[in-house]
Amino acid sequence: MAGANINHPRSWNGKALTGDWIVTLKVDGVRAIWHDEKGWMSRANKPLYNIPAWREGRPRDCEVFVNNFRDTIRATRTKAARADTPPIDSQDLYGLAPLDARLHWGTITNPTPTDIRTLLDRANELGYEGVVLRNGSDWVKVKPFETFDVCVLDSSEGTGKHRGRLGFVTTPRGAVGAGFTDSEREVLWAEANAGRLVGQVIEVTCMQLTDHGNFRHPVFIRMRPDKLIDTA
Repeated sequence: MAGANINHPRSWNGKALTGDWIVTLKVDGVRAIWHDEKGWMSRANKPLYNIPAWREGRPRDCEVFVNNFRDTIRATRTKAARADTPPIDSQDLYGLAPLDARLHWGTITNPTPTDIRTLLDRANELGYEGVVLRNGSDWVKVKPFETFDVCVLDSSEGTGKHRGRLGFVTTPRGAVGAGFTDSEREVLWAEANAGRLVGQVIEVTCMQLTDHGNFRHPVFIRMRPDKLIDTA
């Protein structure tokens, strides 16, 4: 299965949608694509580990979710499983194509913004990240706030209490300095000094984008080692 065949949902623009839409629940996991020669790979074409091998009749395009996002990353990115590595069972794989019945949440026709926000609120109350509305190959993801995956282009040491650890990172959409915990600043500054931070992907939210597409009041959410973004 080639990565080019994988559907990438677009973000909802806050407007009404026309037509009949399948409503699916969105889990906060890691997208896993089965390749016959390479096994399970992320959509960034990075190898994923500890996932049960694909079997005939099972989906080749899945979302892996184990307990929470942090455990899912640990489980799928640990090459040699340790005693504290969360195990991945077949039930932790949620098929996206074909769709896992556990994610199917009915259908809706010509949904208004109020209809869509109501679906989102209900999904969030149940502990899901959001919903994805499907109309054929058109998939629309709806989350409580918009996030952006951006590549780290550079980094700078902090000042004052953050001297000796990360101050901020530079991305194609501007600098991001808020949202990092003290421990994250220390770990990421060590990564920067080792030459490993540039090129990594981070997830960021912001109040809004400027007219030029840059962040306004950005806040770091988390690292996304399961993703790869062109720095160009």
